[in-house]
Amino acid sequence: MVVLAAGKGVRMKSRTPKVLHPIGGRPMLLWALAAAQAIEPERVLVVTDPRQDGVNAAVNGQAVTVPQREPLGTGHALAQVTPEHRGDGPVVVIYADTPLLRAETLARLVEAHGKSGAAVTLLTARLADPHGYGRIVRGRGGAFKAIVEEKDATPAERALQEVNTGVYCFTGSALWPALQRLENRNRAGEYYLTDVVGLIKGRVQTVAVDDPDEVLGINDRRQLAQAETIVRRRMLDQLMEAGVTIIDPQTTFIDAAVAVGQDTTIHPFTVLAGDTRIGRDCAIGPYTQIRDSTVEDGATIERSHLDGAGVGPRATVGPFARLRPGTRLEEGVKVGTHTEIKNSRIGPRTAVGHFSYIGDTTIGADANIGAGTVTANWDGFAHHETHIGDRVQVGSDTIFVAPVVVGNDAYTGAGSVITEDVPGGSLAVERTETKVAEGWTERYRSRRRAAAQKEVGQP
Repeated sequence: MVVLAAGKGVRMKSRTPKVLHPIGGRPMLLWALAAAQAIEPERVLVVTDPRQDGVNAAVNGQAVTVPQREPLGTGHALAQVTPEHRGDGPVVVIYADTPLLRAETLARLVEAHGKSGAAVTLLTARLADPHGYGRIVRGRGGAFKAIVEEKDATPAERALQEVNTGVYCFTGSALWPALQRLENRNRAGEYYLTDVVGLIKGRVQTVAVDDPDEVLGINDRRQLAQAETIVRRRMLDQLMEAGVTIIDPQTTFIDAAVAVGQDTTIHPFTVLAGDTRIGRDCAIGPYTQIRDSTVEDGATIERSHLDGAGVGPRATVGPFARLRPGTRLEEGVKVGTHTEIKNSRIGPRTAVGHFSYIGDTTIGADANIGAGTVTANWDGFAHHETHIGDRVQVGSDTIFVAPVVVGNDAYTGAGSVITEDVPGGSLAVERTETKVAEGWTERYRSRRRAAAQKEVGQP
């Protein structure tokens, strides 16, 4: 199996190599590699441009990389395969910028090739708009006759809708000698893999792809967006078939690596990205973004943002909450509106009220954190930790100046600034004395009226 991945991708107009542009949260190169590996070939080779370090890094040992040091065409790319990797058996060639190709289609291509004994088997497609593709010309009885590139086609040939997809299964004993005879007599001075078909000695047969979307090649940003739509729809279909409710697929975006459990409901305008795991019987969204996080069975996440967080069973988050990396909510935790939590563990059944910030904090079980609570964890040089015990009742607008420890069953009065440890079972209150000046309002307003009259010169 050979994956051609050395193209420049000029039309993408990007500093990023074309095959590293993501589709469904995964570089398109990795989609092609996944399809290749799924049919369990003897080996997978990826032809790369050695100047594109990111491509080699993305392969990450999943295949053998073959350098193509000069961009002299697809035929030249295949010719870079060294003798140690050349065999007489079947050689499947695909492109890294054709990420929608399914493993099932490749398996069918290889099976048909093996049964027919052909020298090469082409994967073809029938397109409503075949513009830009080489046409498949057939002779009597529908037998394959030739591939004619569009620029060389007659008007009658251009009207043909069956096209060459560029996916091949060669017999190695026929392929490698043909590559040696390949010439570059064309305007671009490149060696084209398409021309190898005409040089091969032996029968040529074709296999038609069932879904033309599979062979969509990505050459520009418009085609990238088109492929993104197709991939995401495939993934949503798989989830719905597995028992996940997607209220509105058109406004739901789920990456390829995401897993969602049965009987979970995904509401509109939800984005699930990266290495995210959602359990069973959850309610996610609407307007929720979750990245690289775990949400366990029965949890509810509404209009919130999670990044690198863990949410335990039957916990509720939001609306408008933010859970940052290192956050862990245990079973039954409730996180209220406009609350932000970072690098903290919240114990079972604890409630964190709205408009709170909890950072670098450990909170025990069955505690109640009142609205507006802040753990002041940063002193300008270092982060400090706050530890709050089980069943602690924190009054609204309490500020904990870390480092500080609050023992089990302690209380804090609303509006307190806690700078010292609070022993278990204690009440901590930090307030200045309230002073009431009776009649102050009338005296104040009288002074304001007198000042205003003086400004305009009234007696």
